Amino acid sequence: MAVHNIAVKLCGVLQSKDEEEVTAREWRLVGQEQDGSQLLTWISTNGNKDVMNIGVYKNKTKTLDILHVFDEKLNIIQASVNSSHSLLVYVVKVVPTEGDEGKEATYCPFLISLLPDKVNTPEVVEEASTKQIMLQFVYGKSNKYSPGIRNDRFLLFKHLECIKIYRSPLFLNECEDGTEKWGFDGIYPQPETIVNIFSWAQWDCVNQVLFYIHYRAPSQSFAEGEEVKSPSELTPTLSALQFHADLPHETVLNIPLSLPHVPGAHGAAAACGSYEDDPVPLRVHDCSLDLYIVCDQRGVLCVCHHYLYKPLDDSTSSLVLDDVDLKDSGVNFAYSVTLLHHGCVVHSVVPDLPWSLAKSLRPSYTLYNENHLLVNIPMLFTHMLDISPHHEPCCHIVVPRDPSESGPSLAPLHGWGPHVMVDLNTLDVVTMGVSEKDLTSTFKSDTVIENKLAIMHYVIQHEGNMDLAEELISWLCLNQHDGLGGLQRVMQEYLISSTFAVTRRSLPASAGALMNCLPFTLHLKFADVKAGSASVCVSVCALWRGAAAAVVLAPRQRVAQFAEDAWTRLWLALCALAAPRNRLRPDHVRERLAVTLHCYQPEALSRCSTPLSPTGPPLPARRPSLAAQDSLPFLELDVCTTSKQEHVIAANLRAVSVHLMTESSNNNSGALESGVHALATRWAAAQLDAARALCRAVVRAVGAVPQPHQTKGFPFIDEMDSTHALILFKTLEQYYVATDSIAFPLPQGFSSFFTYLGYRTLPFHAFVQYVHRNVFELQIDVLKAIIASKDDDKKRSVNNKLRLIQIVGEGRGRRALASWPSRAALLLRARDHAAALLSGVSAPTRDHAPHRPVKDTGIAALPAGERLSPLDTFLDLLTAKASLNELDFNLIIEATLASVQQDTAA
Repeated sequence: MAVHNIAVKLCGVLQSKDEEEVTAREWRLVGQEQDGSQLLTWISTNGNKDVMNIGVYKNKTKTLDILHVFDEKLNIIQASVNSSHSLLVYVVKVVPTEGDEGKEATYCPFLISLLPDKVNTPEVVEEASTKQIMLQFVYGKSNKYSPGIRNDRFLLFKHLECIKIYRSPLFLNECEDGTEKWGFDGIYPQPETIVNIFSWAQWDCVNQVLFYIHYRAPSQSFAEGEEVKSPSELTPTLSALQFHADLPHETVLNIPLSLPHVPGAHGAAAACGSYEDDPVPLRVHDCSLDLYIVCDQRGVLCVCHHYLYKPLDDSTSSLVLDDVDLKDSGVNFAYSVTLLHHGCVVHSVVPDLPWSLAKSLRPSYTLYNENHLLVNIPMLFTHMLDISPHHEPCCHIVVPRDPSESGPSLAPLHGWGPHVMVDLNTLDVVTMGVSEKDLTSTFKSDTVIENKLAIMHYVIQHEGNMDLAEELISWLCLNQHDGLGGLQRVMQEYLISSTFAVTRRSLPASAGALMNCLPFTLHLKFADVKAGSASVCVSVCALWRGAAAAVVLAPRQRVAQFAEDAWTRLWLALCALAAPRNRLRPDHVRERLAVTLHCYQPEALSRCSTPLSPTGPPLPARRPSLAAQDSLPFLELDVCTTSKQEHVIAANLRAVSVHLMTESSNNNSGALESGVHALATRWAAAQLDAARALCRAVVRAVGAVPQPHQTKGFPFIDEMDSTHALILFKTLEQYYVATDSIAFPLPQGFSSFFTYLGYRTLPFHAFVQYVHRNVFELQIDVLKAIIASKDDDKKRSVNNKLRLIQIVGEGRGRRALASWPSRAALLLRARDHAAALLSGVSAPTRDHAPHRPVKDTGIAALPAGERLSPLDTFLDLLTAKASLNELDFNLIIEATLASVQQDTAA
């Protein structure tokens, strides 16, 4: 999205300073500095003559200062100015004309004093050369010298030869009128060569770091399986020089790189015959090596390398494109990102692109929202790599782009806000980013399930947009293009990500390190993603086998041992890689929970024996502000002695606590028990909140949100259409599988609601199978509702209900029979009562509720020869066996009458 154009904006700034018509044209960005200012050149008309201006613009103050005006038009490709705007260095590239065949372009470095009392005549810093030359001032005020002396430094880069540092002293002179002015005598000491031979260099103006690649002999390794290299074979090495204000610069980084064979890397001529003149960011290299480094003060370091190659058909090796014949067919567009703070390399390949398209594409890299690296491939896609320092890299998002877009050459622009880049060709300012609309459209497209999982992870953990996450879940419930497994995986990602995010936000700082032991995603592997017509193949590999911290200078070896900067944080991150922590796996918790569920006896447990136990009935009334948001179709109340929810919560608490203590002891971190307890309890509570939120999104998707006039729970199911109820059941079934497979607790009341919904929608034989597989829980409330329901086929219905009573435990079976107003239930209760008395067992507690399913006609309904009925004889026998207090006369009489009437009707 183009915000505006720098040239247009600066023309307006110039117009505000002068009433005459502005003739500025041919704007060019030639450099930028640490303070967020940019150096630009432009052509203007002075009288009847065209002159070239070079100025510095600071977007923070919206000021454009003209530093110098040249009488002729020069091809200035790069420039730099010191912090006081008193000295300017620039490079002029002289390109041979058409008549000068065989000649090469030359680079001429100049220095010019901008002091008002001096003759502003450019001075040659070094002789012109066909090797690329760049100049850059080093910022940072120095207190080593007296107050009257400034010792500004600037670097001179000469490709394949050396990097020198020049010191240009400025003197504070006292004038006759008592004022003081800075003076420069045009003399600077002999420069110091800090790098001898290099093939590539980049200047980080924000952090004042110089990155460069040089070649050196490989160190001999005696590790088993390690390839022994020849001493004559030079290895490319990436080094970094950190510059300080008051201290000498130091080498803080040395990384061996794996780069394709580049001819001329050992000091010969440029491999491709032409240079890439990149002033922003300042890079010195030829077109044979496209490397870019992103560095952050938090210790994040990404080495980005872009290249093209053609795979060979007869082997697994590949060949760099230096043969014209290989360019005729499709080539592989590849870029690798070395995540140094994670000790790994992420390789991305777009296979089989036309050569004409692949050679014109140039990726741009920028840090996005502190946790992602945004790789923009013009005309194809935007690649979001999760490089968060808080967890391992695993998720990546590919957002397709409109193929009609042009391919800009983007560079980071400092001082203009976050994620702002500039097109060096047109000077259009572009704000890089992935909007909510882009993520939603990508999620709803035909992209692979791994892309959806990465979007869900990003939306929840890095954006904290729970409303969007629930909206995407609801959409996916109705559009299951990836099948049932895809929806369940996205649900699991929602549960894990939201639990991790909520726990991390609520955790005290003392226990923050323990979060590395808990799962943050189930999407642990990089997967290939198709973006539009292009496929992105992504893989990851480790950098080192041993200790990775050896590549970064240790804090005790620094010139300032107690200073904290990006390199000390990077060193700590690499040290943490040497002692990795194993994260708790939800499937392990599920395996342990499956064993305990065999011994799970709800009727034998008590609420007071399980942690995080909800308050017993009646529940406190919800606040009116929350009543409208509670869209669950059931009451969050389990009418039973204990619930499976509490059992699952207890299992998670034990698993998390044991795992945290084990990992802490293994890593000798000495974690306090208070931190472990705080993390475990917050994790269990966040699990329940995540499960409730996901259930809310699921029922909203299928239109199962009760209206204010509707009753929640079983009556809501009875009022639903059969087709609607079946859709709700199938959706809730996937929700149940997703939560159960990763050992997450279900909301209170869900089990009973889900069981009754299954009874209403499934055939009875299928319902019984779900019961035997422990999917449906026949708790007392749902069992009473099933027993009390009416069906058309009375005989089959009675047999089915009797079968359910046989499945449940004895206690729940008795309670269900007592609440069943049926002749069969009455007979069973009477027989059970009589059998208990006759066998000498104490009879169960009487049911005080009267049962009168048949018309009471009295004892005379059973006449005998002596006006005695068989019931009288049976009662005499019972009274002889049991006391009158234990005998339930009403139950026996009612059951006998019901049996007689049933036989008479038959």
